[in-house]
Amino acid sequence: MARITARLTALQVTRAVGKPGMYADGNGLYLQVTEGGASWIYRFMLKGSAREMGLGPVALYGLQEARAKALDARRLRHEGVDPIEARRAARAKAWLPLDIPRLGG
Repeated sequence: MARITARLTALQVTRAVGKPGMYADGNGLYLQVTEGGASWIYRFMLKGSAREMGLGPVALYGLQEARAKALDARRLRHEGVDPIEARRAARAKAWLPLDIPRLGG
C-alpha cells in the first residue's frame, strides 16, 4: 500500500489555522494548530524512539517551505543522523567566535 503524501493544500492550511488539531500532510509533516498559533512539526522514529522536530510557525513558513524542511530532515534521518541533534550542533557551531583572542600575551 502506497503512502499518501501532499495531502494538504495552501487553502486547507489557511482554513485550519484557528481550529486546534494536528493535520497530516504525509511523510511525517504535520500542521499543529493550538490556541496560541500554528506551526509545522516533523514526526519521525529514530532508533526505536518517537521524535518531534519543530520546523517553524505557519506565519513564517508556507506549505512548500515546510515540505522542503521536512525533506531535509528526512534525508538526515535516512542517513542515521538525528536531525534535531544536527540542528542543535549547527546552531552551537554558529555561535562559536571565529577568532579567539589569546590572554596574557
